[in-house]
Amino acid sequence: MQQISDKQLLGKMRLPVHVNFIAHMLRSDSNEAKKRIQKLIEQGLVEESHYAKDYYVVKSQITN
Repeated sequence: MQQISDKQLLGKMRLPVHVNFIAHMLRSDSNEAKKRIQKLIEQGLVEESHYAKDYYVVKSQITN
């Protein structure tokens, strides 16, 4: 099985995505998906959606 890259995962997360769907995309369980999401959060790339729990979205980058 081919593993999905972080870049591909971030491309899918332009809109809020539930952790269970992320786990499905990664072909893993929700605990493994949460670990991978946590790494992306620590890198400042992803944040939990303000609208719902367990939904994650790419962090918007505001440039001035």
